[in-house]
Amino acid sequence: MAPGSASRGGTGDMAEAAAGVGRFKSNYAVERKIEPFYKGGKVQLDQTGQHLFCVCGTRVNILDVASGAVLRSLEQEDQEDITAFDLSPDDKVLVTASRALLLAQWAWREGSVTRLWKAIHTTPVATMAFDPTSTLLATDTSVRVWSLQERSCLAVLTAHYSAITSLTFSADGHTMLSSGRDKICVVWDLRSLQATRTVPVFESVEAAVLLPEEPAPELGVKSTGLHFLTAGDQGVLRVWEAASGRCVHAQQQLPGPGRELTHCALARAASLLLSVTVDHNLLLYDARSLRLQKQFAGYSEEVLDVRFLGPEDSHVVVASNSPCLKVFDLQTSACQILHGHTDIVLALDVFRKGRLFASCAKDQSIRVWRMNKAGEVACVAQGSGHTHSVGTICCSRLKETFLVTGSQDCTVKLWPLPEALLSKGTGPEGGPVLLQAQATQRCHDKDINSVAVAPNDKLLATGSQDRTAKLWALPQCQLLGTFSGHRRGLWCVQFSPMDQVLATASADGTIKLWALQDFSCLKTFEGHDASVLKVAFVSRGMQLLSSGSDGLLKLWTIKNNECVRTLDAHEDKVWGLHCSQLDDRALTGASDSRVVLWKDVTEAEQAEEQAKREEQVVKQQELDNLLHEKRYLRALGLAISLDRPHTVLTVIQAIRRDPESCEKLETTVLQLRRDQKEALLRFCVTWNTNSRHCHEAQAVLGVLLRHEAPDELLAYDGVRASLEGLLPYTERHFQRLSRTLQAATFLDFLWHNMKLPTLPAAPAAL
Repeated sequence: MAPGSASRGGTGDMAEAAAGVGRFKSNYAVERKIEPFYKGGKVQLDQTGQHLFCVCGTRVNILDVASGAVLRSLEQEDQEDITAFDLSPDDKVLVTASRALLLAQWAWREGSVTRLWKAIHTTPVATMAFDPTSTLLATDTSVRVWSLQERSCLAVLTAHYSAITSLTFSADGHTMLSSGRDKICVVWDLRSLQATRTVPVFESVEAAVLLPEEPAPELGVKSTGLHFLTAGDQGVLRVWEAASGRCVHAQQQLPGPGRELTHCALARAASLLLSVTVDHNLLLYDARSLRLQKQFAGYSEEVLDVRFLGPEDSHVVVASNSPCLKVFDLQTSACQILHGHTDIVLALDVFRKGRLFASCAKDQSIRVWRMNKAGEVACVAQGSGHTHSVGTICCSRLKETFLVTGSQDCTVKLWPLPEALLSKGTGPEGGPVLLQAQATQRCHDKDINSVAVAPNDKLLATGSQDRTAKLWALPQCQLLGTFSGHRRGLWCVQFSPMDQVLATASADGTIKLWALQDFSCLKTFEGHDASVLKVAFVSRGMQLLSSGSDGLLKLWTIKNNECVRTLDAHEDKVWGLHCSQLDDRALTGASDSRVVLWKDVTEAEQAEEQAKREEQVVKQQELDNLLHEKRYLRALGLAISLDRPHTVLTVIQAIRRDPESCEKLETTVLQLRRDQKEALLRFCVTWNTNSRHCHEAQAVLGVLLRHEAPDELLAYDGVRASLEGLLPYTERHFQRLSRTLQAATFLDFLWHNMKLPTLPAAPAAL
């Protein structure tokens, strides 16, 4: 695609390609949302390992572990943030504590509160735990042991020098373990209510659990004595022997930020262990070996970019306000958390085949990742060379041959991919391949916000905060021209897949289309009330999909500049926008922490509309037949079901033309069901506003008022609004009739009182 071969009328070519109107999209619908379900605090598994309980603001969410779906959300009546909760060992009772110091006992499977009481604590409850009998409850900032049956405090236990972060009980109910940020764990004898052992663990412990008293060789547990596991600021799970105070097993510590642990919980019956990282990621392990079984991303903070992955777009990858990437399987909801970057990942892009994708971050580096056929993702290459944050990245379009990046250092770099990456293996031996930049070019005077590679891999477009976009020849990065016209910085540039046209999205709230031949502006799309952050071509280049900082998506038809649809599913800036390879779905991610999967429902809506039209034709024919046969009751019922006031009016008029109209109207209306009478009353309000149709409205109203008791009428749905609409127009009609009657009476009076002169007699015939 040489720029010299582009025509001035680039959008004209699109119009010709758009001859088939059916190919235009008219609407998208939300197919699925990936939303935050955990915002910090406690998590807990039931004993079967099938349900996961976690705090999300004012709610406790209950997740199905197998699917990752939220089954139920529980919220206290005070609607205050939940500060602590605990599930009884028999999985029957859930107790929650709110910031308002109100405790609630739940029958969680039904979602109902069975008991409410006020806590004695003077500050919000930080943690709580049941004993194995499910009759005692221990809560904290100091440790108070409560009887649920007697609602009384049995004891106050003190041994820690800082806030206590967790409490856990042994299976026999005789031992309790407490942990704190004072870097110690305390073992308590609940029969004597005394501390029996204090174990220094040399880290601030956020959670500790007592392990089953049975050997677990892979965890270093060789005896049946008391062992416990801790999770804290070192980011690894460690197993301790209570009798000796020794650490007998520790996980391997992996590099990277955001790995500090804030909680862990054990499901004994299912032999599962759940740990939580400071980034709100939930990791599910086999309790006997600490092998990772499953991962959940509880909270994505601000979503900065999203992409479909896989040859059939079976996965999505999400970059949020974190150094970690999250890969979701759309079919099973399974999540993989990818570590590698050391600072926030800012942008993503995927190669044409869908298995290889790239990321760039604030750590001034880029990484290339590969997903194998099993859906597992690994880093296969990395590169560095920019001197500031790398904010945008684009993959080659024809083949998996190179990457282009743009940075806050105002330069773009071209990174060729080595042949080793194109092999079928998961990754090269010895870790990720190091990438070297082949070309570096200073392109703009301010931050580069977007780069795009043309479909033939021969052109590069850059968009900058300096309000311009530029066109470059690859691979030498030679400047071909500048696109000037936006009033504020550019957030996105995109090549059309079919025409020699470039689309740009700007902070001035507009989208512009440019001709690549002479760099002139072909069209401007206005409609967003704030910055346009992303733009993408859909419908084979005939339409545009855009997202803005107003939280809205807009679908545009290029031929007539029309905004076909505005889609609203986000509450904040929509930074990420990507369309599937089949062009039948779209993916968005925003600052509201939501990732939304959209489905093109144009064909479905058109088919539904066509079916409705055909059904209306059939029903209209049936209605005409019923009226012809004078089967008024069925005709009126059918007309009401069509929900068309004018059609119902036609039936009423046909009844009133009958010689026995009064009797037949009464019989027909009174035989209707109550919901049909309610609809008929609403239609009367519409008819009554027109003097030509008010007689039908008054006739129906008269039947209802004469034969329905006032109490029954007042029980009608929406009757008060209907009466308010009927009264003013009815008074107006009566006034008009009164004036007509007065005029008629006056004319009659004049006629009878006129004195006409006597006519002369006709002359007699001769």
